[in-house]
Amino acid sequence: MMIDRVQIEKIKKIIADEYPEFKGVEPKVTRKDISPQEDIYAKLKLGVPKQLRHLYRLKFATVVETEDNVSMDRILMVTLDENLEIVKIIQSR
Repeated sequence: MMIDRVQIEKIKKIIADEYPEFKGVEPKVTRKDISPQEDIYAKLKLGVPKQLRHLYRLKFATVVETEDNVSMDRILMVTLDENLEIVKIIQSR
């Protein structure tokens, strides 16, 4: 399943609700394909390896100003599974 504009907008709304400083920020979307480690399946005699998995990462980046008027980069990484559900959110300090 490929990620489309509607799903990106849905994620952006969730992020804007939880992290207001990222409201209106357009994410950079990357896709990562994870192949099964066939050596491990063979070693453990698990049979046929699972299919290729696809993860999506949305990177939100903005600049905020601290209380002492210093500009600071803020980055928020959102990882989605193949069903386009959020599995992890990481943010910079």
